[in-house]
Amino acid sequence: MRNKHLIFGLALVLLSLANLKTAQAQTAGIGLRVGGYAAGITGKYFFRDDLAFEGILGTGFGRRGFQLTGLAEIHAPAFGVQGLQWFYGGGAHVGFFRGRYYHSPSSRHYADSYDRNLTTVGIDGIVGLEYQITEIPISVGIDFKPFFETNRDGLFLYGDGALTVRYTL
Repeated sequence: MRNKHLIFGLALVLLSLANLKTAQAQTAGIGLRVGGYAAGITGKYFFRDDLAFEGILGTGFGRRGFQLTGLAEIHAPAFGVQGLQWFYGGGAHVGFFRGRYYHSPSSRHYADSYDRNLTTVGIDGIVGLEYQITEIPISVGIDFKPFFETNRDGLFLYGDGALTVRYTL
């Protein structure tokens, strides 16, 4: 129950950040990231046309808990197509999980983590393409977000890809 309140509160914060807009060409958006370990709610705020901050509140598939990720991203036009941009960047994350839902039953750490909470921290990279649909305020993106993660069970490397759909302001 406590996690639901925390997720709701963080979603409200992301919505508030999405409403921040200045007189310059800065834009913001909020939406869903589907697929991968960090599937969940995403918000992006552009400080400049080529620099953005993205926050992801993800739950992942089959993992009980959540992961909060912050990424700084550089954007640039892609392939000369109006509205299409490629981006790359990096950041960090922290996650809180119930042990038996973090590890698969075949993992050597499954039995040790079965009834314990697990805190994870990690470093993330990201690269992808994003298309802003000009007729409606929607952007669609695809990305690859590899990350290193550590917890009491060791150091892990994951490859995480996803599709993102955002309402832009």
